[in-house]
Amino acid sequence: MKKTIAVSLSLLFLLSGCGSTNEPEEVMDENKIDIHDQTSGNGAREYLKYNVKSDSFAVNRGLITETINNKIDMDEIETGLMTLSKEFFSPDTFLYEEGQFLTDVTSWIGRKSADNQQGLNPEIKVTDDMGWEKKMEIQKKNPMYLAYIHEQNYVDTKGNIKGISLGLAMNTIDYIRVQDSQGLMHFGEVRIDKKEMEKQGREMAEKVISRVRKIEGLGNIPIMISLYNVQEQNSVIPGNYYAYSFVKENENKIKNWEQVNQQYYYFPSDAGEKKDRDMAERLLNLEDYVNQYFTNQDIDFVGKALYEEEDITKLVIEVSSEMIKSPEIIGFSQAIVPELVDYFPHTPAYVYVKTPKGIKATIIKEEDQEPFVHIHEDN
Repeated sequence: MKKTIAVSLSLLFLLSGCGSTNEPEEVMDENKIDIHDQTSGNGAREYLKYNVKSDSFAVNRGLITETINNKIDMDEIETGLMTLSKEFFSPDTFLYEEGQFLTDVTSWIGRKSADNQQGLNPEIKVTDDMGWEKKMEIQKKNPMYLAYIHEQNYVDTKGNIKGISLGLAMNTIDYIRVQDSQGLMHFGEVRIDKKEMEKQGREMAEKVISRVRKIEGLGNIPIMISLYNVQEQNSVIPGNYYAYSFVKENENKIKNWEQVNQQYYYFPSDAGEKKDRDMAERLLNLEDYVNQYFTNQDIDFVGKALYEEEDITKLVIEVSSEMIKSPEIIGFSQAIVPELVDYFPHTPAYVYVKTPKGIKATIIKEEDQEPFVHIHEDN
């Protein structure tokens, strides 16, 4: 249940409750900071503009965790697709609904074979009498290009489907496992050529559109289809959507592709500093500022910034802290919000305050808008 927390508590009182010995000279009017309390578990969806039709779960619920190697790619596949969808399915008109139609995704992302004619990944010929080395060689020459297909539905207020968005997650590295005759598992990997990945993605997208049009209820609705490159295991930054196409209602083929020139950079890192020294310094200064007033806490910042060409389109800041009490979290939020506006006035910024008990606060600052805060309470 969501309830509004009174924000009339003085910032000085909250900071002193966190063990601070100093106070900022200037603070934003705290009555302008919208702070809400809610149950935990909303995660990355906090900043999305769509109203969510929450009474229907995805037909492929959980599949993404089996096919995508890291959590940050899982989040970006979903939220990045939603961002692209806004151009075609306005949040002012449509509700978001988890995918309800693609019931054969598991077959589609498999290899084509005698038992799986729906497989979009390359067919290979292996026999039981082959050694594991030979099987590994064959798979490296014919990697799994397609990792996952993500579906999002856009519906009217009555729940009628009005549009569908699809994201094809393409591997940049195929991680291979081969079992030998003794039952031992052998591991290998192959880095996929970028041009070949893009070629395969476009060819697979054509087949997906053809199949979607045959699904009952999807024969004549608009489809936005896009291609995403999955990062390698344990990457600290997610991949990104690099191309998309819009298939109008009653059209059955992709006419053209639009490029998405976006890339994430991680701060602090050498690559991030090289890309945007000013951003690196701003994040470092913000971290130093916060630590001045919460002297009994060890607070660390990690920034992930999404750039389109030279322009930053989204900044995500993950704050790691030992704070667990609500007054501490509220005090921290009220301290950082005016600085967030100061440091990044024209940048959409989303701050997640992570503690030993999980995410305890989400701070949302859209471009040129007043920020607001969600405080997450345990159930």
